Amino acid sequence: MPDRRARAQELVERLVAEGRVRIADPDDEVAEWRRVVNYAKCHGLKPAGKRIERVPYGGPGLGLFLAEGSHPNARNQRPKAAEELTPVLARLGHLHPVVAALKDDERRLVMPSALRRRSLLPLQDLTVEAVRRGHEVRKAGSSFYPREGGVDVAVDGFACTVSVRQEFPSSTNPERSARLVVELAHGLTDRPGR
Repeated sequence: MPDRRARAQELVERLVAEGRVRIADPDDEVAEWRRVVNYAKCHGLKPAGKRIERVPYGGPGLGLFLAEGSHPNARNQRPKAAEELTPVLARLGHLHPVVAALKDDERRLVMPSALRRRSLLPLQDLTVEAVRRGHEVRKAGSSFYPREGGVDVAVDGFACTVSVRQEFPSSTNPERSARLVVELAHGLTDRPGR
């Protein structure tokens, strides 16, 4: 659709010039603007190294801006081959200071010792890989229940808490009581990623 392409190019030019564009049109116009944004994304009309982000803008409106880099969920951000995946360690050794402090804290990860060790393994893996990639790992700022423990990983200044806990601590079923949950706290919603 030539009209949509022209509108998409015009929108990108406005975003480059103004930084933010607010659309306060009725719902049917906002729907068309969403299609224009999708057209710009799908046809590579956005500037190199940028992405177009949409945010709600009071009622039926829409706010648009250019953000740096590709979207965190973009296909180019995902591992491309199995060798890029990080294998889970089989034993704890050479602990990162944050994980070592968590291991020594008897008030955290209150659970059977075998589960406690299994809880520390993915946190150690995560910290090693994060540091290898140049990210900062620090003591989790969130408060945890005694059966939980976690670390904060800061990527480009944005910190995210990763926690581990026993999923069914009160279960009498040994299989259920041995299940662990790893959660990634989302900063924008109350829903964690499991």
